[in-house]
Amino acid sequence: MTDAERRDADGRPPLLEVEGLKKHFDQSDGLLDRVVGSSSSVKAVDGVDLAIREGETLAVVGESGCGKSTLGLTVLNLHDATAGSVRYRGEELAGLSQRAMRPYRRDLQMVFQDPLASLNPRQTVGQILTAPMEVHGIGGSDADRTERAKELLERVGLRASHLDRHPRQFSGGQQQRVGIARALAVEPDLIVADEPVSALDVSVQAQILDLLSDLKEEFDLSLLFITHDLSVVRHIADRVAVMYLGRIVETAPVEALFDDPQHPYTEALLSSVPRIDPEARRERVVLRGAVPSPLDPPSGCRFHTRCPAIVPPADWPGDQGAFRRAFTFRTRVEDGALDPEAVAAQLAAAGRPTDDASVASAVVEQSLPGDRGDLPEEAAEAVEAAARAVVAGDEEEATRVVHAAFPSPCADEAPERVPLGPDRAADCHRVEPTDGADAEPTDASGVSVENP
Repeated sequence: MTDAERRDADGRPPLLEVEGLKKHFDQSDGLLDRVVGSSSSVKAVDGVDLAIREGETLAVVGESGCGKSTLGLTVLNLHDATAGSVRYRGEELAGLSQRAMRPYRRDLQMVFQDPLASLNPRQTVGQILTAPMEVHGIGGSDADRTERAKELLERVGLRASHLDRHPRQFSGGQQQRVGIARALAVEPDLIVADEPVSALDVSVQAQILDLLSDLKEEFDLSLLFITHDLSVVRHIADRVAVMYLGRIVETAPVEALFDDPQHPYTEALLSSVPRIDPEARRERVVLRGAVPSPLDPPSGCRFHTRCPAIVPPADWPGDQGAFRRAFTFRTRVEDGALDPEAVAAQLAAAGRPTDDASVASAVVEQSLPGDRGDLPEEAAEAVEAAARAVVAGDEEEATRVVHAAFPSPCADEAPERVPLGPDRAADCHRVEPTDGADAEPTDASGVSVENP
């Protein structure tokens, strides 16, 4: 894709472009690891593509631990990127030293999740606000900077007289207002707001969100708004990027995402958002199982181990729900989650037979969601064969059986990004491309490249 294709209607490239960004944290730092040559890394961010336009708010949402905060820190070069590109106004930031990054710090600021931890407790609010101005040469004198600091405090809903107070003398919401004022002090183009309201009371959350929206318009800011709470996204974002286990799985304009989510993970997140209007409530989608470890992400689609809409093989004789239950059993076998010794102990305590056949039957009863009789006969036989292998101590055979009996393209092939229309894309085997007459070409971040 050429640079010309990526420009907006006015011929301007996106303010910030992220391509193939990765941040892996090496965990092989122990003596034993160095001796035996073992290596492992937490793949916190693992190939993210994003683009943010001038004056736009892009929300990045996902469960805790999906890599959202690490993404924000890596975009600002507060974490060194493992791989990938971060371009601000076309200039590469990834790999720059902290000294080389200094000129960009004025344009790229951050509001942190914990306001008190991000504010120097030994400094007054006045010192906190004027120090970055002095570093970046803003204001002709100390008096000018102090006057600007007073104006900023009043603009974020505090008083000019608060200038001489210390952070500990404020409430959590007031501390966050100070953090926002500090970010605004150097007149940035982009602010990364990392869970800026998650630690605040609901009433205070609304005030901070309204403040951010007003400041965005007043100062012509772009925002990268990171949150786990979809209920706040609709009120502040223009577009949304949904993140799961280090990767973006869906991007869409905010209203389109809420009205018609395309990825099963997005549907599950939206179903958990509380709604007062009964007619607006979605059927709750319960995700079973734990989030996989970023040390060893699943193959194929990373969501497949929890996906309620996993794709069965073409020759599957039952319905999708039956396959989902059988695949859950497969996942538990592959994860080594079946414990025949514990099951045998339970049977003995209940005065029931503990021969291998009885234990295998109980393993199936406890580990297979639903009833065995709801599965196609061949599938039920495979489940029982795998259970017998587990009881016999042959976990390798059990894994072979379930892998052969319950294959899925979701487990074997990573989904490609599918364009779904203006600024829309999703990474899912179930999603079909929108009719070419309606869809517009998108770049890797899901941003339309003709008519944004």
